Amino acid sequence: MKEKLYCTPSQMREIEKASEEAGRDCHRLMENAGSAAAVFIMNIIAEQNLSGMVTVLCGKGNNGGDGFVAARDLSEAGLDVCCVNIFDTVSTDLAKRELYELTARRDVPVLSLEKDPERAHDAVSSSAVIVDAVFGTGFHGELPENAADIFALANSCKAVRIALDIPSGGNGGTGYAAEGTFKADHTVTFGLEKIGTAMLPLKNYCGKVTTADIGIPRTCIKSVDRLIRLLDSDTVKEMIPERPYNAHKGMYGKLLDIAGSRTMPGAAALSVRSALRSGAGLVTLASVSDVVRSLSSSIYECTYLPLKTAESGSVSSESIPGLLAAAGKASAVAIGCGLMVTEDTKNVVSSVINGCEKPLIIDADGLNCIAPCIDIIRNAKGGAVVTPHPGELARLLGISTAEVAADRLGAAMRFNSLYETAILAKGSPTFIVGNENAYVSFTGNPGLSRGGSGDVLTGIIGGLAAMGLSPEKAAACGAYIHGRAADLAAERLSVTGMLPSDVTDELPFVFREMDR
Repeated sequence: MKEKLYCTPSQMREIEKASEEAGRDCHRLMENAGSAAAVFIMNIIAEQNLSGMVTVLCGKGNNGGDGFVAARDLSEAGLDVCCVNIFDTVSTDLAKRELYELTARRDVPVLSLEKDPERAHDAVSSSAVIVDAVFGTGFHGELPENAADIFALANSCKAVRIALDIPSGGNGGTGYAAEGTFKADHTVTFGLEKIGTAMLPLKNYCGKVTTADIGIPRTCIKSVDRLIRLLDSDTVKEMIPERPYNAHKGMYGKLLDIAGSRTMPGAAALSVRSALRSGAGLVTLASVSDVVRSLSSSIYECTYLPLKTAESGSVSSESIPGLLAAAGKASAVAIGCGLMVTEDTKNVVSSVINGCEKPLIIDADGLNCIAPCIDIIRNAKGGAVVTPHPGELARLLGISTAEVAADRLGAAMRFNSLYETAILAKGSPTFIVGNENAYVSFTGNPGLSRGGSGDVLTGIIGGLAAMGLSPEKAAACGAYIHGRAADLAAERLSVTGMLPSDVTDELPFVFREMDR
């Protein structure tokens, strides 16, 4: 099955540049894009038995050029077509060339919204199909008033609305949609789908998204680093090893889970139970004595490493030598769930990062403990993955939560570039960015918006890392599996009534779906 790839607008520009260097010039790509759009529009007209005029709204950049090509091809096919220029000027050489060729034909009226607004509005109001070729992926910010007004008219019409590349007013990298964004029934995107079209709120303006091949060589697409791979059942299944008939526990690694405190024993329980359900051969919970005594009477499948308790109820820094010894025998180490943020735990987390040579999964209080000295993450000799929610990621980057929420993918890529560490940026969707690949998972639902869900995720990633998956792949698979288990729990119990422990109970059924 062919993998699904998304790109950001900046990645698409890299792809186009690589394509041009490979001999596919930008004019040819524009011709192909406009022609592909015209074919798509004609198919929609035929399928829906539409009659009437096609009005193409064109901007001053290359998206407008795509629209001019589409208008030309539609006219050549015998359709009644007109163009409405939103701006008086055309700013790119490619768009100027296409406009000149279109106007030289004299069979497609090109109306100016600014000079002849009445005729432009009449054309939009009387159209059977309205095509948006105004801004494309270069848009950011808010819509100018004239564009917002014509989009408002288009959005109120009964015509079929089709956007080229992305609906104008949308941000193809973040999913932001400005007030007044063109609301399409269909979006024809070129080359690769832009990740923003799969994200809210822009997703609600795209209608059905269709990707058109515009002749970019596959080698040029593959030449761009960290295109965003969709995580689905097949993709995840390929990364998780099968268990042969003669399998034994030694083949699937040992996870050391450093978690819990006197006031947060549940976090340890959730992460350990999820790790046990996610494939690790052996799981050891390292926690304060109170937690060990509490959980050992109900969780039978793991082993326990009782640790000294600080006065605060957290793990004492006196436990560091024993933890490092245990980490040396493990295949992977998870740290942070319910750990508390104290001077003791700060010393514990720092010592584990500096002294452990195995892959690390750092979550929750593990992240909070190192936020003031995040550079330490580079010392993780066996590699690491961090799993922050937007607030935690903001603290790690020294920016506001609002900035992270506005562009979680960009924030995750920035973190990875700064610290060369895999990151799972929690949210909807979930993004995973590693040194080699980037992934997106659309599994999960609002039922995960409660305390303990992150502990379950950490346990899943830890179990997969213990089996030998790299931190990057363990996080990617963990994100999909966690969300899919949550979806099964919601089907059974509702998003309001489900609990994180219910998600753990559904994990076996997710693995069964993947035949793992």
